[in-house]
Amino acid sequence: MTPKNLFNIILKIFGLFFLREIVYIIPQLISTIPYFTKQDNFDSGLFSSGNILPFILTLIVIAFYVFIIYQLLFNTNKIIDKLKLDQGFNQQEFSFNISTTLILTISLIVIGGIILTNEIPNFCNNIFSYFQQKKLMPDVAKLNFSYIIISGVKILIGLLIIGERKRIADFVEKRKIKKEEENEAE
Repeated sequence: MTPKNLFNIILKIFGLFFLREIVYIIPQLISTIPYFTKQDNFDSGLFSSGNILPFILTLIVIAFYVFIIYQLLFNTNKIIDKLKLDQGFNQQEFSFNISTTLILTISLIVIGGIILTNEIPNFCNNIFSYFQQKKLMPDVAKLNFSYIIISGVKILIGLLIIGERKRIADFVEKRKIKKEEENEAE
C-alpha cells in the first residue's frame, strides 16, 4: 500500500464521518420547519424577517457539508495532490495489505454502530417522555411525537448503513475508479 492509497482511505473515512453528521443535521432541520410556519399564514411564518435567516444559514451549512462529503469521498486524489500528503515518506510502499473496500466496510459498520448507540437510548427516552406527558396531561389533544419519529428514522438509517455497507463501499470505490479513468483519458 502506497502513502497515496493510505491517505485516500483516511480521507474517505473522514467523508463517511461527515456523512454521519449530516444524518443528524437533516432531521433537525425538518423538525424545525413546522415552527417556522406556525403563524396565521405561510408568509408571516417562514418568510418573516426574523425566521428566514436561521433557515438560510442551516441550508448553507448543509450545502457546505454535502460539498465536503463529495470532495472527501470522490475527489480524494485531488486533495492529496493539492496538499502534497503523499510526499516526504521514506518508504514508497507500506507492508500491510488491506483492501480499501474492507477498510470502508469496517468504517461503515463503526459509523452505523455509533448512530445506533446514540439513537437507541434517545428513542427510548423520547417514548418514555411521550407516554409520561400523555399520562400527566390527558386533556391535551395534540402531543409532540416528532422526536420519536426522528429518532426512529436515525435508527433506521444506522441499520441501513450497517446492512448495506457492501453496496455503499462498492459505490464509493466505483466512483473513484470511474473518476481515475476519466482523468487518465484527459
